[in-house]
Amino acid sequence: MADPRETTIVFGTAGHIDHGKTTLIKALSGVDCDRLIEEKKRGITIELGFAPLELPSGRIISIIDVPGHERFIRQMVAGAAGIDAVIFVVAADEGVMPQSREHLEILSLLGIKEGLVAITKADLVDEDTLELAKLDVKDLVKGTFLEDKPIICVSAITGMNLDHLLEVIDATVDKLRARDTDGPFFMPIDRSFPIAGFGTVVTGTVYKGKIHVDDTVDVLPLGKTSKVRSIQVHGKPVSEALAGQRSALNLPDVKSTELERGDVVCTKNLFKTTQCLDVKLILLSSASEPLKHWQQVHFHIGTSEVMARVALLSDAKITPGNDALAQAVLSEPVVALIGQRFVIRSHAPLRTIGGGEVLFPYDKKPKGRKARNELAGFLNKLASTSSLTSKITAIIERYGLLQFSEAVTLTQQTPQQLEDMLKSIAKDLSVMFIECGDQPLVMSSAYYEAIKDNLHSLLEQFHKKNPHLAGMKASDLISFMKLPLTKKQSQELLKLLASHGVIEVDGEIARLSGTFPELDEGMLEDIERLLAYCDERGFQFPSLEEAMKELKWDKGKLNRVLDVVRQSGQLRVIGGEFLLSRNVENQALTILRSLSEITIASVRDATNASRKYILPLLEDFDARGITRRVGDKRVLLKKS
Repeated sequence: MADPRETTIVFGTAGHIDHGKTTLIKALSGVDCDRLIEEKKRGITIELGFAPLELPSGRIISIIDVPGHERFIRQMVAGAAGIDAVIFVVAADEGVMPQSREHLEILSLLGIKEGLVAITKADLVDEDTLELAKLDVKDLVKGTFLEDKPIICVSAITGMNLDHLLEVIDATVDKLRARDTDGPFFMPIDRSFPIAGFGTVVTGTVYKGKIHVDDTVDVLPLGKTSKVRSIQVHGKPVSEALAGQRSALNLPDVKSTELERGDVVCTKNLFKTTQCLDVKLILLSSASEPLKHWQQVHFHIGTSEVMARVALLSDAKITPGNDALAQAVLSEPVVALIGQRFVIRSHAPLRTIGGGEVLFPYDKKPKGRKARNELAGFLNKLASTSSLTSKITAIIERYGLLQFSEAVTLTQQTPQQLEDMLKSIAKDLSVMFIECGDQPLVMSSAYYEAIKDNLHSLLEQFHKKNPHLAGMKASDLISFMKLPLTKKQSQELLKLLASHGVIEVDGEIARLSGTFPELDEGMLEDIERLLAYCDERGFQFPSLEEAMKELKWDKGKLNRVLDVVRQSGQLRVIGGEFLLSRNVENQALTILRSLSEITIASVRDATNASRKYILPLLEDFDARGITRRVGDKRVLLKKS
């Protein structure tokens, strides 16, 4: 059972090597985050460390302890990417050092907004030195998110101000917003290891959503799925893990040797991998030179690091202190969230030079100026709004027409979240949501308007060429429009167009609203002759050849008259060759209702017609749902 005191808040440490981050966490929590033999031997943190921390309020938060050495920046970024706030550590006896500056830049690039500064080793210096350390820190944090945040002088050895530090951490927790637990589950892996009898265990910070025991998850980019056998938070078994919690998941269906730091455990069938990210990129003011188009960089996102090329959309370079829209073209696939922050480091020398935000994770390199301009317009829309609704609308506008399942993946929303949002957006017609059973459609208003224009043009041409017809076969109209839709989706689209007064749909016939067939006297006479002939023949249905011979028409004339009477429902062609008028059909239905048993023989006897005519009649009734065949008999359905 989950501890009710557990929060979904994660703090992280940051600061230069040997400034006392791990010692401070041990003094506060009682947990030594250095777990590796090499860490114990060398006295430095190499890998990420984790600890629960109980606050004066009784709440329990998670602490991530990150390495301070410049060689382990990858691990630092992997840890810091999942935190809500920072305990920024500066040693009183050394003051601000190179990794102090780089860590602060990384925290800013990752979008961290809350935290505090702990000046450690205060017991080792005199008052004057301590004041100098404070001034040094204030100068460092000026203009950053840590400006005006608490600065507390502490000693992990003597316990100086540790209680006060805990109180300040507690107060900082009150300022933090809880993460989204309603969305899809997403947890980058920072550790994986086997446990005998249980299989693979992975750990990480849950970025969003929640997961339950017995849920099935995807592991990407590995491309495997696994059941979640058990979950732990801070070493205690729980039934679910929430966004913001440090969690361990037992995934028995994958091998630990298959996994790498940077892999992601996520909601099944929702996320996909990518190697081309649309981003807003910031080049730090401290960068020593401009960032050029197609420059190679180390790309850190979540807990992964891959090589990437930066493709600028407009300028040939970004100068220090400026930002630009760009694409990150990756050497290996990753899984990324819309809005996720990232860090880039130069290839040589290896140092942090910038970072930014993922605007859209699933893209490809544009070909040609027009495509680049269109991409830039799309990214400007995404970059200029913080509204999720506006971002989703922009994504749908870019694609125009999407299957609902595609829209779920592209927007990274759960099906229910997206459906609710689309129904709300659709009220002002900026996006069309077309319900089609289990295959809904999502369409931008611009795409819908283009369909309307195309459809209007098609029907206008059809009516001009065929003024005697009531309209066009709906199936033919859909075929001419060349939309990648199922039959059901096409029908629902036509219904929507009809509800907006664009067209009228009458059975299988679609026409422009307010359009009626124009029949001259000659056509009316021909229709009357054909129907009279068919009525006269009764259940000895005339064939097409017999009708042409009797009426002395050629094939072209018969087809023109048939087009009109078939559209109006006055006549059908059954069995591919026989003509059945509405009057004769109604007579046949009256006979069927009178029979105690419907068989070919009973209908033949009641109509005095041969099997040659009765079989195609009954097969046509079956196909139209008027009758249903059961063995050698037929059942008349109620709707008939």
